[in-house]
Amino acid sequence: MKIVEYERSLQWVGYLHCPTCNKDNVGWRSSGMSEAFPHFYCSLCSNVILQGKAKELVYYEATPELLAQVSATLPACPCGGQFTPTVGPKYSWCHHEIPLINDPVKHLQNPNMVVLDGACVIYDQGESYQVRII
Repeated sequence: MKIVEYERSLQWVGYLHCPTCNKDNVGWRSSGMSEAFPHFYCSLCSNVILQGKAKELVYYEATPELLAQVSATLPACPCGGQFTPTVGPKYSWCHHEIPLINDPVKHLQNPNMVVLDGACVIYDQGESYQVRII
C-alpha cells in the first residue's frame, strides 16, 4: 500500500488530546475543498473508507434514507472491523473513540476527513494509502 507522508508543520496536521489516556495523537485533516465525502470510520481501528461512488447520491442532500442506502454497501475493514456511519477514529494509545460523528446524516456531507498517523484511507475509486506524519 502506498504511504503518504505529511510533515508535522503543515496546517492540516494537528494533535488530538485523549481525555482517557491523557496522551496526544497526531493526525491529518483533509481540507473542506477536498470534498472527501462521504467517509466512514472502522468500528475497531482508525482506518477510514472514502466512498467516491456514493458522493453523487449525497452531494446535494443528506437524508436518513440515503444514509441507510450508503451504509448497506459499506465493506469490512482489513483489520476485521466494519466501516460504519456511527463511529469516529480511535486514539492510537488506548483505542478510545474520538467523538467526531454527532449526526451520521449530516456527516454524509462532511468534507473534513481526520486520519490519524498510521491509519489507512481505503478509497473505492483510486489508490488506497496509509498516512504517516513525519
